[in-house]
Amino acid sequence: MNKRLSLTTMLAIVSFVSLVAQTTALVPYVGGYFVKDGDKWTEYRPADKTGKWSTYKQYKENDTFFYVENKKCRLAIPKLGKDMIFIDREKNNDWKQVYTTIDVHHQCTEPDGLFYCYNDGRGREHNGYYIRRDGGVWHEYAPGKKRGVWAEFKQIGEDKDYFIVESTENIVRIPKREGLNFIITKPGYDGWRGGYTTKAIYDRSAAYPYNFDFQNHGEAKRGNNFKVSKKGGRISLDNKCNLQIAYDGKHYDLVYQSIELADNHSGLLPLIAKSSECILITIDKDNRIFLYEGSARVECKKLGKKVLFLGASAKDFRAIAEQLRIGTFRM
Repeated sequence: MNKRLSLTTMLAIVSFVSLVAQTTALVPYVGGYFVKDGDKWTEYRPADKTGKWSTYKQYKENDTFFYVENKKCRLAIPKLGKDMIFIDREKNNDWKQVYTTIDVHHQCTEPDGLFYCYNDGRGREHNGYYIRRDGGVWHEYAPGKKRGVWAEFKQIGEDKDYFIVESTENIVRIPKREGLNFIITKPGYDGWRGGYTTKAIYDRSAAYPYNFDFQNHGEAKRGNNFKVSKKGGRISLDNKCNLQIAYDGKHYDLVYQSIELADNHSGLLPLIAKSSECILITIDKDNRIFLYEGSARVECKKLGKKVLFLGASAKDFRAIAEQLRIGTFRM
């Protein structure tokens, strides 16, 4: 009896020490989420603002909360699955509830990710999330079951409602918006096998109607000489002048002034362009993007270098080009 009690106590202590020593976390709430990276915390509200909403410094913790602060306020963020986040606006210990958490994941090793959180119906320890990486790669995390990546997937398609990804074990349809749930099938089997309930979606690119997912990208060394890597990248845009460039784990949100069809000439990478025309996107006089069928060249000072993207589907290029040609691509 004493031995059993001792073993149980020891396991509880090990679990608690592991929790206290954790360095990363993902805490989604209704409308946004927090990411922990050591003592640094970042808050995002994708529906309200692209990029970071606010940053905080952790100043203490106990067995229930992480306590973080910035110049404006203090927050108490739940640590053990509580459902409330509290705020102390005046830093005078007058705590008020401000958010309701959706979940608490005690692991987030890819803080720049685009998160799709789920509930698999078997209790909190089985909940998890998918991260959409650039180049069509997806990672699934199930922090309650394993540290690190639970499974890796490759995107094999999409439609207006779902991204379709595949691993060696499963094909998963990941919803693009809340209100739809995850669908899991086996390769070679068309019937429904299982699924997850969608808890939250935080993807800055899912709202864009046009997405160019590239297999490779390269940065210019000099002139038109590029060192191409095996890492992917993405360019997303809409017809309201919003544009996003993503590669190497970074996302650049931009506003463009004009978009038009242009001739592919003047040495603008004729060897990689499959068409005699390109789509020219002008951000300003010093920043431009040339889209081709399956490739792109970015000349943008915000990125620091000229960047070449390769290996995308030509589907969205043709759709935009046709709308520009007949005058239906409205801004």
